[in-house]
Amino acid sequence: MDCSGNAPAPLSDRSNTDSPYWFPITMNAKTVFLSHRRDATGKASARAIERALTQRGYDVFLDVDAMAPGHWAEQLNREVPVRAHFLLLLTPGALDNCADENDWVRQEYQLAVLHGRNIVPVRSEDFDLKAERARCPAAMVGLFERQVATVSHAGFEHDVAELIRRYLPRHQAPSNAPGAERSGPPGASAPTPHNLPARNPHFTGREQLLTDLGRELMENGTAELRGMGGIGKTETARRYAWDHREDYAFIGWLRAEDPAGLAEEFAGLAPLLGLKTEKIAEREIVMGMVRRAIERTGGGLLVFDNVEDAAALSPYLPSDPWPGHILITARDPVPTNRVRAPLKPAPFTVAEAEVFLGQHQDAGRPGSLAELVEELGGLPLALEQARAYMDQLGRNVTHYLELFREHRAALLAHPTATGDEGRTVATTWSLALEGVKEQMPEVGALLNLSAFLAPENIPYRLFTEGAEHLPPDLAARVKDPMAFDQLMGPLHRRALVTADGETLSFHRLVRAVLYDRLPEAERAPWLERAIAVLDAAFPFDQHDPASWPPSGALLPHVNAVWEAAKERAVTGEALGHLLNRAGRYLFQRAEYPRSRALLAASLGVREQLHGEQHAATAESLSDMGLLLDKLGEYPAAEEYCRCALAIRQSVLPEGHPDTATSLNNLAGLLRAQGKHDEARPLHEQALEIRRSVFGEQHPDTAISLGNLAILLQSQGKHDEARPLYEQALEIRRAEFGEEHPDTATSLNNLAGVLQTQGKYDEAKPLYEQALEICRAEFGEGHPTTAASLNNLAELLRAQGKYDEARPLQEQALAIHQAVFGEQHPDTATSLNNLAELLRAQGKYDEARPLQEQALAIRQSVFGEEHPDTAGSLNNLGLLLFEQGRKREAISYLERAVVAHDAVFPGGHPDTLTLLFNLGAACGASWQVKKAREYLGRAREMRAAHPEYQGPGP
Repeated sequence: MDCSGNAPAPLSDRSNTDSPYWFPITMNAKTVFLSHRRDATGKASARAIERALTQRGYDVFLDVDAMAPGHWAEQLNREVPVRAHFLLLLTPGALDNCADENDWVRQEYQLAVLHGRNIVPVRSEDFDLKAERARCPAAMVGLFERQVATVSHAGFEHDVAELIRRYLPRHQAPSNAPGAERSGPPGASAPTPHNLPARNPHFTGREQLLTDLGRELMENGTAELRGMGGIGKTETARRYAWDHREDYAFIGWLRAEDPAGLAEEFAGLAPLLGLKTEKIAEREIVMGMVRRAIERTGGGLLVFDNVEDAAALSPYLPSDPWPGHILITARDPVPTNRVRAPLKPAPFTVAEAEVFLGQHQDAGRPGSLAELVEELGGLPLALEQARAYMDQLGRNVTHYLELFREHRAALLAHPTATGDEGRTVATTWSLALEGVKEQMPEVGALLNLSAFLAPENIPYRLFTEGAEHLPPDLAARVKDPMAFDQLMGPLHRRALVTADGETLSFHRLVRAVLYDRLPEAERAPWLERAIAVLDAAFPFDQHDPASWPPSGALLPHVNAVWEAAKERAVTGEALGHLLNRAGRYLFQRAEYPRSRALLAASLGVREQLHGEQHAATAESLSDMGLLLDKLGEYPAAEEYCRCALAIRQSVLPEGHPDTATSLNNLAGLLRAQGKHDEARPLHEQALEIRRSVFGEQHPDTAISLGNLAILLQSQGKHDEARPLYEQALEIRRAEFGEEHPDTATSLNNLAGVLQTQGKYDEAKPLYEQALEICRAEFGEGHPTTAASLNNLAELLRAQGKYDEARPLQEQALAIHQAVFGEQHPDTATSLNNLAELLRAQGKYDEARPLQEQALAIRQSVFGEEHPDTAGSLNNLGLLLFEQGRKREAISYLERAVVAHDAVFPGGHPDTLTLLFNLGAACGASWQVKKAREYLGRAREMRAAHPEYQGPGP
């Protein structure tokens, strides 16, 4: 090719490239200006070339179509100089008007010459080069001095590839472009940071789909690939990301099948974004950092692969608009207004399968390929598995087809819910599984166990930490990392698993095949093993947030074994224990409906296994009672707690510590209902047991002292509560020292009673010391630190030091949002506290949206009839009243009373506060009859609650 007179001086050695044409490092060499004559032939050909180049990562500006009427000259002067390549499409008649100096094709060409662009004539096969050159105007003659590329209809893909290879220089990204690779001359920037799965070297076809995908992302910013399992959504997304990795600042690949797994994946993007998070144990804090970094960075590509729960996707989506691209793959529609219309991959045609299977075709029986495509339903995943098998054993299509037909009948006895997809894929994997088991018998045990787990994201640690419950040969291998890698080798080679170094994943239909192939007599024993392994590896500790993320990662597998256990009527204490711990984990995460289901399941298992009079049954009853307490279902909660207490008193030795725990739980429940007189003797009995069992100076004794003090404080008996708090603090200081979290708890409690007594100067240093301990022990982003921040802020608010209190409240809110998310009750509490602070300052416009958000969270989590919801209704009503919106305010205050009455029909001290607030609001609004009714009821109720110290006459 002769480029003399057009190419700028090269910047570096060009010996490693087919093209001699280089660009300054300030220009992106994958930019193209495509000029054409806008007639029927020219337009169709230009569109086809544009799609092909766009698919291969080029930014193509298509003239005429892309220019606004009336501004053509300005856009030409802007676009041609910044495009590295100028392609002039030569179709019949393309140069007919070029004798006119105002012709747009001529002007575009002359601008390209002026700015030294790489000019490439591209002729269609029906363009008569010799004839057109003879009658070409003088201004365009230079065009024919260049080597001319040809693009034909029959060989289109090959011709485009040649056009790029021979006529378009290798890409050289700007030195400041974060996505460019260091290939070619010096000055190119570092590779795009990404966590993409390995490139699939066998990917073929999908040209039009990839073109459409690139266009959808370019125009809309978000695209969705939708279709049944195995249709090629993931592989298409992977190919697009690899092909375009140089066009993005970063690429984050997120497996989105399970919400818990998605959270871990999202946090795992931190290294790609340059974040140093190695010393941060709390996943939620890391997630917040990642979210902010993505928003700041822009220019990235986020791929959410295999989205199953669309609702769980929203916390991870950047703001809209975001200067980057989002690619979603899913089986079911993803209800988001970001997606215009899904792109749907189609099954492979015979022609596409022919390219894909390549050398495995049987020349002696050419029709076998079409037969195989028909048998497999054209499913790309099934064809990929077939190719892996043929690659492994050197077989051809005919041989594979015969094997397939031999195995089909047995597998069709266990059809999957997806019909043909399950049949064809299951058959393919059955053949591969047989080969793996023959090669390494221990793999069979691993597969049998995995048949009862969720297919995606099975942590390796599950096998190592539960090794004592595995068969000896498999246990020996999983304890040795090298031996475990060798065990996984055959599975990888046959594409039966994917792995990321920490987890392995099976396609869901592989998992179905594994289960279906197990003999009936072996299913229950292997399920019991899976349950035992999970129980041994489930790490949840409510006092250790570091245990929460790995617990969440195991939750899909807990659900899987539970479903299998129900189907097969399998039971056992390991199952009851596992379900109980998983339910407690979900309780900690405020996922109350799911927690309730698992805690109820645990109780059912234990009652069936042990009967009602057993300590394990009592544990499940107790945990269910605490959940119902949190949900405000006090009568049911009280019943469960009383049953747990009665069982422990019956089956455990007198004065057992677990009995003290039940006494404490029941007392706390009674206190929450305002039944202080019933609660006190239970707290005292629990304290007596712990003193007897552990002695006066034991931490458990300190817990009971603190619980009794809380009860006394809620009764307004501050002088009785204070010495108990002080005694508990003394025990903890002696046992743990000054810098222990339990010491901080006692400091906070003692400061609280001092604050209630108005002794602010004594309370403040205790709050500050507690906060300092929490920061040192837990870090700035821990919920316990947030609680201490809140306590100190409330004291400052009581002192009128609003400017000092506000940053503490905001920090506490930020921690809860980062750790628990936007829909957690603790987040609602922080929103409420900050709103109340702003209300005290008269900043109503700032306070109201926070209070409304807190109310919405509590309504979503608890429903309308819950004490916390009633509190939010009351606070929002007071805010509206102070704004002068009295009618609206009274409506909220009335709803608060109704909600509280529904929970406490017999009355409660907090109901008095709500009644007095409502009565006062009605009186101030001249609703005298209502005011008398509410205030009269409050006065009657007050007689039953002499400890009440709230507002009112």
